[in-house]
Amino acid sequence: MARERTFAERLSALIEAARLDGRAPHSYREISAAVERAGGPAMSPAYLQQLATGKRVNPKIHYVEALARLFGVPVTYFFDEEVAAPPAGEAQLMAMRAQELSPQGRRQVMDLLELVERYERAEREGRNPEDGESRGQGSAAR
Repeated sequence: MARERTFAERLSALIEAARLDGRAPHSYREISAAVERAGGPAMSPAYLQQLATGKRVNPKIHYVEALARLFGVPVTYFFDEEVAAPPAGEAQLMAMRAQELSPQGRRQVMDLLELVERYERAEREGRNPEDGESRGQGSAAR
């Protein structure tokens, strides 16, 4: 059975995923400022670093809520092992954020993803995504 990840490990995974995706915030100072700009509670860079390294544990819920909002994950990400699978980058963060949407909102996101996928597949195959016609030689129809 897999070991349950700590709050620090989960927070660090979110911070690292944001860094890998090239999205801010990258530093504890930037995270602190972003939380405050979003109307969240004041969290010093030092406090954030202590949370991310496990030197401080069991943060108050308003800090957890603010961090979840900032990183676009449900609050349960920090506590529920099923929700807290390690982020695999941008796609995983998108999926976690979609959990917060209504069923109608999730359906709209899926429709948009299907449309983008269809366009990209048509481009790879040398077809016009609008009408399905071949633009290049040797394009196979599917």
